[in-house]
Amino acid sequence: MISPHRSPDEPPLDDDVVDAEGARGMGFLEHLADLRRALWKSSIAVMVGMIAGWTFAPRVLEDLVQRTVHHAVVLSPFEAFNERFKLTFILGLGLALPVVFWQAWSFVVPGLLKKERRWVPGLALGSMVLFAVGASAAYFYVVPLVVRVLESFLVAGVTTEIRLGALLDFTYNLALACGILMQLPLVTLVLTVIGLVSPAFLLRQWRIALVAVFVLTAAITPGDVVSAQIVMGGPMVLLYFASVGLSFLVARRRDEAERREGAE
Repeated sequence: MISPHRSPDEPPLDDDVVDAEGARGMGFLEHLADLRRALWKSSIAVMVGMIAGWTFAPRVLEDLVQRTVHHAVVLSPFEAFNERFKLTFILGLGLALPVVFWQAWSFVVPGLLKKERRWVPGLALGSMVLFAVGASAAYFYVVPLVVRVLESFLVAGVTTEIRLGALLDFTYNLALACGILMQLPLVTLVLTVIGLVSPAFLLRQWRIALVAVFVLTAAITPGDVVSAQIVMGGPMVLLYFASVGLSFLVARRRDEAERREGAE
């Protein structure tokens, strides 16, 4: 179909250009209305998720305390309520994340080119899955490990009274850190695809990467450095070399695609 604003003799526009021109055709008020609808639907999804999160929050709190310090205290009448409400919000956001992602995707897709529409959803979903894996590893593995390591510094006659708020903040921070660290394979994939890094470069820098990994794990897991490095550093090293392997696969497929295009 020929656009009424173009001559029949002119070549047809590329799909990417058509998409971009269609996005630019939307007015500012239309974009604002779309954003308001997306935010409204996302807020409703989060509130529905928080209803379920309020139900599950006490069980999560009890499980976390039993996995770590076995006993926690509150120092004000409102602390238990405040911490439960914060945890409810985090659980509700996690439950509503698919809806929030869909609304965000629906809002930004008109401004994306056709090629971007193919790979952005996969990257976003992969990032969410990796973050969830990292946060889960922090909850089930890292936080209990760090608490046990730190308890090894206690001497006879010394007891601990851990605030519930401090325990939860500590868990949130480690879950966020582990979730971000789990993005390493995805970041490596993207950098390889766009040509900023190569598998050979990553392998040449393995010594620097190992030092960075152990420094980072030492910062994340304070206390008994030796045991922390063995328990945390090992998986991080494996994650790095898994990222290198993924980079090899991506680079090989990219080279094969370039050779096919050159042959055609």
